[in-house]
Amino acid sequence: MASFTMRNQEVEVVIDEYASEIHSFKDLSTGMEYMWQGDPAYWKGRNPSLFPLVGTTWDKILHIGGKDYTLKQQHGFLRRSTFTCTKHTDTQIVMEFHDTEETKEEFPFAFNVAILYELKGRRLSITYSIRNDSDDVMPFGFGLHPAFNCPIDPAKSYEDYWLEFSNPETFDWKTTSLHNEKVLSIQDRDALANTIIVHEPVSSEASLTDGTHSVTVSCVGYEWLAFWSPRAPFVCIEPWHSHTDFEEVRVPFEKREGTILLDPHRTFTTAYTITVK
Repeated sequence: MASFTMRNQEVEVVIDEYASEIHSFKDLSTGMEYMWQGDPAYWKGRNPSLFPLVGTTWDKILHIGGKDYTLKQQHGFLRRSTFTCTKHTDTQIVMEFHDTEETKEEFPFAFNVAILYELKGRRLSITYSIRNDSDDVMPFGFGLHPAFNCPIDPAKSYEDYWLEFSNPETFDWKTTSLHNEKVLSIQDRDALANTIIVHEPVSSEASLTDGTHSVTVSCVGYEWLAFWSPRAPFVCIEPWHSHTDFEEVRVPFEKREGTILLDPHRTFTTAYTITVK
């Protein structure tokens, strides 16, 4: 698979055509790699884009317009699709993917997904433009799933790190709760393996940090913010517009909580940033 590189005096970013995943976000002065490298012993993914749904449905079927479409795996098909690079400079990369006969077996719509990566200093901005090329309203879910090395600094250990919100958060999720606090411990490995989800975060961003080095993910405009690590040397910080089924749901996909309804021949745009320190 081909890969495409952006570089400035501080950092280097590599985007791969398979799944349009960020394969590297590296500090050129220290050599530190911030992105998880996809070790299949833990998880071969790196930072897939979740479309046309986040997670899966209760019965592993998309019920759309009175018809049933069987899902081949969770999080949709972009994570196993090959993108085409349509622009590549030292500061910008654009990757695109559109519907195929195979995608229509799971999701019966014509669409185009364009991902714009822009590098400025130590910040990578990622903008998604999802266009409905169908003549019908297109229901879909969307989320991000970037995974980051933990530890970031190879001289340190997982236990040296924590998650930090930009604003105090109050939430209860299963066995995890915060009450007007900014720091979320990552030492409860069972809780992280089962995913910790914050609904309607008040923070504009969340960071994985040891107090010196950090990676920060913005989440403005996203209704859910999830954290996941399957007892592995990485932590995912995941802004979601939609969510997986938490319990049995018996309504059509287009009526589920978090489903986006995009009119024919219109474009949905969303963005987030990753900043390294």
